[in-house]
Amino acid sequence: MRTAPLRSSFFRCICLASLVFLAAGTGCASKPTMRLNHAEISGMQIAFPPSVGVVMTMVVDVHNPNGYDVAIRAMRGQTVLANRYTIPLDFRAAGDGIWLASDATTTVRIPMTVPIDLAILLLRETYMTPSVAYRFTGRADVTASRTFKIEKDDYSVDESGFFARNQLEIALSGIPH
Repeated sequence: MRTAPLRSSFFRCICLASLVFLAAGTGCASKPTMRLNHAEISGMQIAFPPSVGVVMTMVVDVHNPNGYDVAIRAMRGQTVLANRYTIPLDFRAAGDGIWLASDATTTVRIPMTVPIDLAILLLRETYMTPSVAYRFTGRADVTASRTFKIEKDDYSVDESGFFARNQLEIALSGIPH
């Protein structure tokens, strides 16, 4: 009469051990590959404490090679504009992060603010060029699997690109410079 509860208990332990083994095996997320698609200058931002800046959005195509979904929770680092002006980036995705479907490429938009004085300086310095170079270096924090939510931090990111100077000029058109 006591053997039935013991078998049931033993079966539960085996199932739990199998789930733990499965979770540990899938916990090693393959690094998503990131390719900078482009950057957009979309206008002005006025914030508190008093600060004014130009909104620049980096558009990144991220491929998730894993057989499960992966979320980007945060990206931090720095963006260097025109090979000399450094702007820190500390992006935190809302909620559980930006989920990337398994074995698919997802477009991710990462906003940042370029201080107004730097934007005006860039506009003046790049007068004779059609584009402005930028480079983002930093780290991304990801979560593997919606079910197990295994966190992996510090995936390195190093991407370069250009944005059209006229986008900056349009964004600053209402500001005397």
